[in-house]
Amino acid sequence: MFGSLLLLNLLFFFSNHPLVMGLLLMGSTVLVAFSFFLMFKISWFSYLLLLTFLGGLLVLFIYVASLASNEAMKFESKFLYFCIFLLFFLGEWVMGESEVMFWKFYFFIPFSFLIFFLGVYLLFTLLVVVEVTKFEEGPLREMI
Repeated sequence: MFGSLLLLNLLFFFSNHPLVMGLLLMGSTVLVAFSFFLMFKISWFSYLLLLTFLGGLLVLFIYVASLASNEAMKFESKFLYFCIFLLFFLGEWVMGESEVMFWKFYFFIPFSFLIFFLGVYLLFTLLVVVEVTKFEEGPLREMI
């Protein structure tokens, strides 16, 4: 899973179309939320993270779709071959013992304050997003 997340982030830096960037960001958000669920065995934290990011991505998608709707996408085949090679290489690397050490690092006791702080920050972000996206005073212009 770590290799897939690394590959999605690498693809994000090399993409040039805003809709593809949004799709890659959505995929990496789903992978991060799922890895949080697997690490901490707490579903509400990953669910709130997923909802917050996907809500922001929906707003971003509406803006991008209205601004760059007719922009053509360019995709090179050399880059596709590089990504496939990198996916197999990272898959072999992640399946080794390094992933076990990666997961043990997050269960270290001093990280409990960091986890609590991130949960409070996520709750605060959720409240701010709800306050900003009121229907009567919404940040989006009318889409006709």
